[in-house]
Amino acid sequence: MALPSTTRLVAEGRYQIFHAGRECGEERWRIETAAAGLIATGEQRVGPPHPHPSVTEYRVTLTDTMRPTGLEILWTVGSRRLHALHAASDRTWRVRIETGGQVREQHGDFPDVCEVEYGTHLFNTFFLARRDFQVGGEHEFPVLRIGPPWMAVTPQRMLVRCLERGTFATPWGEVAARRYVATSPAHPEEEGYTFWADEDGWVLESCEGLDASRPWMRLTECTRAT
Repeated sequence: MALPSTTRLVAEGRYQIFHAGRECGEERWRIETAAAGLIATGEQRVGPPHPHPSVTEYRVTLTDTMRPTGLEILWTVGSRRLHALHAASDRTWRVRIETGGQVREQHGDFPDVCEVEYGTHLFNTFFLARRDFQVGGEHEFPVLRIGPPWMAVTPQRMLVRCLERGTFATPWGEVAARRYVATSPAHPEEEGYTFWADEDGWVLESCEGLDASRPWMRLTECTRAT
């Protein structure tokens, strides 16, 4: 007899991915409950016109308040395969990266106010879940940026401002939403990016930079637990 599942679906969905305003792939993701919090898993597939066609699989562990505690990445580009394992313990973020027979390691501070940024908009949802934004309000905080070519950490700071409140058209109808801009305080706002998220913090669409005519990721499917 099959044992009952100990996990429960929180949400699952699909993002269209664009490059230079043209569709180039998709991301499918799923968030479930776990014994110690939540687990998010996903897969991104991108092709031309993206300059680096690739497949990325990821698994994120989180507390029940959506604070990341670990991230595992398997990134395949052509014949190259990279495995990165990130984990938080005792206010320290540790990284082990394996690729081409080489191993790299990192570690650094991960204080309570620090966030994690990685190439899926689920991480925007994670930091929005723990912050209250009103129109005109802003939050600045340290962030661990994770990305290619090594999927290693670059410590920086992030500034997020809420620009407006309104409605946003989705495949399932108009929803109440807010528009944000995310940037680094050390750089002009034009070098950041803008995104719309619903009242629960799920990112509906983002744009390359501040240009609304150049989409970056767009939520086209979403199912949430009731």
